Amino acid sequence: MDDVGARQVLLAVYLASLAQTEELRVLFGTKAWQVSATSNQALRVMLEFIPETVGSGSYLSLVKDVAYGTLEQAETESEIMPEEVAMLDEDIAVKIVAGLIDQNDTVEFKQSDPEQTMTDWIFARIYAVEAAFRIVDLVEEVLTDVAFKLPDAIEQWKYGVLKPVQQFATYYPDTFIPFTLQHLTRDRPTAEFISFVLGHSSTKTVTRELSNVVVPYVEYVATLGATDPWADLFAWMVMIADTDFKLVVELIKNWTGPGSDQAGNYVRAMLGACFACHNASSETFEAMRTVQKRASQLLTKSSPSSNHIAVDAHMTKFAHPDDAFEYPGSPIYHPSEQNIELLDQLVTASSMMSLYVPTSLASIAKLRFFAPRDVQLQFLVKIVRGTAKEYAYRDDSNWRSLRSGARWLKNKSLVLAKLSDSDIENVFLGALLDFGRIGLVREIYIDPIQGPLALQDIEKHVIKAFREHYDSASNCNVTRGSLKTASQILQLIYPSLLNTAELQREEVLLKATHELSKYSLTLVQGVPLSPLQIRISNDPEQIMSQLLQSNDKAYLQIDDLIGMTKNLLIGLDTFDESKQGIEYRVVRMGVYAALTADDFRTAYEYCIDRLWTHASAIAMLDPDLVWQTFYAAGRYVSPNAGTSPAAGGASGQAQHQLRRHIGNMQLQMDLLARAMDICPDKNMFEILSVWQEFEVHLAQYESR
Repeated sequence: MDDVGARQVLLAVYLASLAQTEELRVLFGTKAWQVSATSNQALRVMLEFIPETVGSGSYLSLVKDVAYGTLEQAETESEIMPEEVAMLDEDIAVKIVAGLIDQNDTVEFKQSDPEQTMTDWIFARIYAVEAAFRIVDLVEEVLTDVAFKLPDAIEQWKYGVLKPVQQFATYYPDTFIPFTLQHLTRDRPTAEFISFVLGHSSTKTVTRELSNVVVPYVEYVATLGATDPWADLFAWMVMIADTDFKLVVELIKNWTGPGSDQAGNYVRAMLGACFACHNASSETFEAMRTVQKRASQLLTKSSPSSNHIAVDAHMTKFAHPDDAFEYPGSPIYHPSEQNIELLDQLVTASSMMSLYVPTSLASIAKLRFFAPRDVQLQFLVKIVRGTAKEYAYRDDSNWRSLRSGARWLKNKSLVLAKLSDSDIENVFLGALLDFGRIGLVREIYIDPIQGPLALQDIEKHVIKAFREHYDSASNCNVTRGSLKTASQILQLIYPSLLNTAELQREEVLLKATHELSKYSLTLVQGVPLSPLQIRISNDPEQIMSQLLQSNDKAYLQIDDLIGMTKNLLIGLDTFDESKQGIEYRVVRMGVYAALTADDFRTAYEYCIDRLWTHASAIAMLDPDLVWQTFYAAGRYVSPNAGTSPAAGGASGQAQHQLRRHIGNMQLQMDLLARAMDICPDKNMFEILSVWQEFEVHLAQYESR
């Protein structure tokens, strides 16, 4: 640059700094400028030195004329040349220009493309104004009061970047916008901008922000040749669905999408958002219905490719279930009527199951595609069993609906496809029995000629449920509470349909348990006898011993006691060789109880009628039982023996007591004699001594 050129540039800087654009027009049109300076320098001077506060109407027309080369020729700039500049030393002028003007071209003059030149200059001016003030409205002033049409790129930018940012600032005036216009234009941070803008939205405002801020910006980015910028918006929908599904649904309800060419991707995002949402409320499932209908409408209008994919086969190829639901690549998000119908079925399944256990859409999908049989079975059990609070209010109608729903899950939606029909029926029968729904069990499983389960399967459930209700009963009365339910369960099939040994055992246990309820009996101190205690005790002899100790007159019902003991042995399934002859041991307990009650005659009767008549058989089982029992009864001394009448007593009552006492002694001596007949030799002398003592006393009494 020669000295003349330097003075020309200094003059341009001087005029630009004063915003004297008309004088600049004259300067740029002079021959001296055109010879010693360039159009690039003219554009650079105006860009760098016209104050940012100056309205664009005063300089944009000059910029256009420079860019297009349409400046009018001027004779000289002498009239506008300040004396200070004109008199400046040449070398100093060159140095000053070098220090003032950025040697890196901010805007490159393109003689062959003046519109691009002007576009670049306006963008540079916009960025300079923004950097100086960070006030969007000042930026807009750069584009106003222009008497000519702005370049198309600027117009597109105005409505794709500037206006959206202004709209957001209007909606949220107190919110700092962390994006510059230059950043939004050059770097195109679509995903970040979408997340920022819609992150401030609510269900009431999301349509406004989407339509007036996000969509114009994404459309603008799309015009610049960006690779599918709509993908960022769709990805945001899926990402935010788990935390704010209502917002996504509101967006979908009010936005038809970017166009038919993006309809498939929009539907893909809709499906992805539904599966990303883990909320299991009824409101959420209703919202998913809305999304499903919207997706179906879009597919119908856009007529996308109808080629179906084998969803099950593609889904199960994934090694990990979570990988199969990654957006956007999951086969389940493929935009097809097949997948929309699948969404409908899975939403129905989730909604149905969440009435009992909260179950998200993704969970139900994983259950369908990836869960093995045992996991599906566990899920069904969890649903059917529910919670104590829930099943307490479940009536027969609810049970029927749940059973129908479970069959639908298996056969229609395939959520439980790995289960068999009998798997489902076994779960329901077990639950119905456990919850005491006897009438419904009869209706579904017993009364039909061809029921859903074989009798052998029903028997297993009946026995299991019987035992659970038996063990949970608080008392032994079969007409009340859980024991009544246990009895009703047993009577479903026994003895009318089945009469197996196992059912018979449960029946005799029930009978024995009810008989025990007629007595006062505790096995644990302070706790009335319960069926569970009977099962835990597993010792009928102990129970009978405790019963006799707790009930003074119980020994008089010896046949009942023997019957209960045998039934307990059978019912508890505890019979072995050691239990043989248990009825004789019960008789022995009865003898001891009678003696305790000072009822020697009953004790004697039991000894003779129930033990002596079977002495040989008893000896084979327990050689000591009979003689020891006889010996105990034979040497028994009544607590009333000391009140026998003295010699010479004359009253009739006294004589009666004496005769009875003599009779008892004779019976006792009979028992002692029989004991000596069968006892071991080593015990004979001991028994004989007692017998002889009785003989002496008997002679004394008989002499009275």
